[in-house]
Amino acid sequence: MCRFDILSAIAAAALAGVVLMMFSDQRYLAPAVPAVAFTVYALARPRTATLALIPLGMLISVAFEWGLAREVNISQVTVAIVSGGICVVGVGVAVHWMSGRLQLNTEHLIVAGLAALVLVSYLAPPVAASPLAGDRHFPGLLVCLLMLAIAAVVAPKPAHVLQLLVWCSVAVALFAFSRGLYGGNGRLYTEVYYSTWLGIIEGPALVACAGLAYVRRTWFWLAPGLVCLACVLAAGARSGMLAALVGVTFVLMAGRQGLWRYLLPVVLAAGAVLALTAGSSADDLLAPMREGSSIASSDMHRTGLMLSSLDMIAQHPLRGVGYGNLVGMIDVVYGARTGAHNDYIRLAAENGLPALALFLLLVVRGVRPRQEGDAAVVRAVVVSCLVWIGTDVALPHPVISVSFWIPLGCLLAMRAAR
Repeated sequence: MCRFDILSAIAAAALAGVVLMMFSDQRYLAPAVPAVAFTVYALARPRTATLALIPLGMLISVAFEWGLAREVNISQVTVAIVSGGICVVGVGVAVHWMSGRLQLNTEHLIVAGLAALVLVSYLAPPVAASPLAGDRHFPGLLVCLLMLAIAAVVAPKPAHVLQLLVWCSVAVALFAFSRGLYGGNGRLYTEVYYSTWLGIIEGPALVACAGLAYVRRTWFWLAPGLVCLACVLAAGARSGMLAALVGVTFVLMAGRQGLWRYLLPVVLAAGAVLALTAGSSADDLLAPMREGSSIASSDMHRTGLMLSSLDMIAQHPLRGVGYGNLVGMIDVVYGARTGAHNDYIRLAAENGLPALALFLLLVVRGVRPRQEGDAAVVRAVVVSCLVWIGTDVALPHPVISVSFWIPLGCLLAMRAAR
């Protein structure tokens, strides 16, 4: 059954890409055929269709970067396709829920509360007009919350989630190495998979590989892990490397008792201190292939952005400045830097501190219960994602953050089943 669900998920996601390539000259037939097929599939097997969102989200950009459509904005089109897929799966889940085949749980009340706050922030007028504000921002966070709610009700199996996450990340890494470019700062990137986003994708996947090798006592999973590690290093993504270190440490510490529970963090801390005293910086450890000038410039901008965002939280703690409005307000001073570069701060600044509190409540409820086997690895993957959430603005991006929302939904479903 495990292999069938995984193969079905891959086949459902691959159908969109294959049909798009076959009918690339037919403007309306290209999206219609896979959309209808995926809709039928989601109505019949919502759990497997939910799993298909992982390869759909992580790999749909590959089809477009391979030359499928050169006259479109790939980022916007891929977000639209993945968002449409999430909505279609949501319809399938709703049909099964109304027929009594699926049941909602307590976690959905928290998700609904957070979605309501975000929706109010999105619909309400902003607290201040921004000179750089244009059209209304796409409500990507609402789409991601729908994806979370779907995963929390269909309860995908941890093994399925992990294997899809690993092999899709390996595919992204191989694509980046084969078709990517190296910028002036020596960082690997592609047209859609920016350097930082490669770290966001590959870091948690590296945790999944290490965790599977550890809990299943097999070296096989270290092979795809090396591919993910190579991509993180080539991309010079500090957030991805730090996420991997935190996640792997969490895997090795989980379930330990007494002295062993604290020995590994002490050893890692001692190694870092020795490296720093020997003349290496923290940046050298996390991004050894990245130029120092690039790091210094990035840190300077990020610090200013976060301080400005914290000031806006202090001014509007309950309501926030309005969904999507933070970017325009900050860009007036700092230029186009896409917000706070910290999704915790961005969530509070745009939607208010109550929204951040509900989000953290969902995370705590997901990762707090101790898990065993593959479920423990899913838990470590979510913990590792909490690192990059604090360093980037990809949380509301349904294409990039699918590797966080579905594993978190898996954990919430297991909590509700206890």
